Amino acid sequence: MKGMRMSSQANVAAETEPAGQEPQRWQQRKAAMTRDSILKASVKILVEHGFTGLTTVKITNAAQVSRGALHHHFASRTELLSGLIDYILQQRLQTFLSEYLAKLEKSEPAAFIDVAATAHWESLLSDEYTAYLELAMAARTDKELADLLIPATSNFDRDWMLEMNRALPQWDGKSEAIQLANDFANALHVGLLINRPFVEQKERRQAVRRKLVEVLNEIYTGAE
Repeated sequence: MKGMRMSSQANVAAETEPAGQEPQRWQQRKAAMTRDSILKASVKILVEHGFTGLTTVKITNAAQVSRGALHHHFASRTELLSGLIDYILQQRLQTFLSEYLAKLEKSEPAAFIDVAATAHWESLLSDEYTAYLELAMAARTDKELADLLIPATSNFDRDWMLEMNRALPQWDGKSEAIQLANDFANALHVGLLINRPFVEQKERRQAVRRKLVEVLNEIYTGAE
């Protein structure tokens, strides 16, 4: 009887343990969703209202969370900005990689440079990159923001190049060349993006992008 009672208790514990863990997992998922909603809302606010519009009231309204929930996830302005910067940078990387790999599957292997250039350009058209530009501009006169954005971007640049080397194995053994190609493409695309409202003719913008692909191919072949 004693052994049966112990066995019965063990079975009850085994049956009730997963159920007891489920609320905890749900709370973790709910917390993650709330945090994600806050960050997405912050990106939207940066795009629509700029850095000066990134206020507690606008964030809580856009994310549909309470002020207490916001402060639970981000106890200070510094924590919010740090989390937002990391989120924006990671989203930019994921956007490029997903676009590049999807386009590459539908293209000839030899067109990988053209595909990568197109994916890079399109990644800069995202809300996340627009939000990044708003932060970059604001960092010129906001030291607290600059102290967060500059080192985060520097770390991101290192992570970006690591991912580029994985995603573009054709550049294997050409570390200096792929770095140059990346820097050249980024400088040209960002300049084109910023000046897009002033270069209204689509044909002019397309001509610049075609020339970029030519230069990137020259960098690639010149490194062989």
